[in-house]
Amino acid sequence: MYHIPDFEGPFREELVNFINHKRSLGYDYGKGMVCRLAEMNRFLIAHELTDIRIPKAIYLSYIQLKDKESTSTQEKRYTAIHGFANFLILRNYPDVYDIENPVLKRDSFSPYIYSEVEITSIFYCADRYKTERKPSMYDNNRMMPVLLRLLYSTGMRISEALSLRLGDMDVEKGLISILDGKNHVGRNIVVSASMRCVLENYIRTRNSFGAEEYLFHGYDGRAYTYDTVRLAFHRILDNAGIQRRPSGKYPRLHDLRHLFSIKALEQMAEKGYDLYTSLPILCKYLGHKSITETEYYIRLTQCRFVQLTNASSKYAPNLFPDLEVQAV
Repeated sequence: MYHIPDFEGPFREELVNFINHKRSLGYDYGKGMVCRLAEMNRFLIAHELTDIRIPKAIYLSYIQLKDKESTSTQEKRYTAIHGFANFLILRNYPDVYDIENPVLKRDSFSPYIYSEVEITSIFYCADRYKTERKPSMYDNNRMMPVLLRLLYSTGMRISEALSLRLGDMDVEKGLISILDGKNHVGRNIVVSASMRCVLENYIRTRNSFGAEEYLFHGYDGRAYTYDTVRLAFHRILDNAGIQRRPSGKYPRLHDLRHLFSIKALEQMAEKGYDLYTSLPILCKYLGHKSITETEYYIRLTQCRFVQLTNASSKYAPNLFPDLEVQAV
């Protein structure tokens, strides 16, 4: 656990309380966030605050986008001061300003939603993917068909899939344990019968498979890397005839997670579940820390799934605001 520094100024005690509070709730308040809070504290001190208060003008000045700065960096500053300000408000400090998310502008982004024909073509090309075997390389021929099916059928993050070890799996029961997912949220994933067969066949053909070995590893036992997977996936997309997007970038592996989310919600809607029931279930399955993250996934794909959009209007009328939808 990254150490908490000796903060200066009027916020020094409450910053320590805030970090300890977040850590007690299971949040990963490590070096990155601690350094961000220290930067924020220096900014507040520089504005001559001598007591515990955060005026509106100082708050907005801190989160203002700087020249040649990415919005992701701006968002990190907002996350720091928003969390701390909310903590101070809950502790009854009267002169603390806070605002909900004026920085993050995600509505213009649209994930690539693969069609059924495209998914079929991707698996067809993955099954026929060939690379030259070298001692220093990965077995893309064998791993990519399994990895892509795992991502498609479970909605698992690519980082979680590449971190899997054989000991994390009970293949006979079709159960996968994600021990340390994003934000340190652990969960169990149940796979379908067809995916269980794929995993069984894959594991049976591998040699020297111990409980601590990675499920997806190279000839020398090292873990399969994201960059290797991404490059192989791009070649598979090319072979499948799936073109780059107007931005010039390929559709992402992460878009399979969006597709899984939408399909899962559609299936539950067809079975009569309302979103009050299905969204919390999907939230836990995906490893989200809040239902807002899950709502974000379906917000992005409103133009492609009319049934789900109609169902959401009963759950939350403002979930899909009037937006100019970008073409996928």
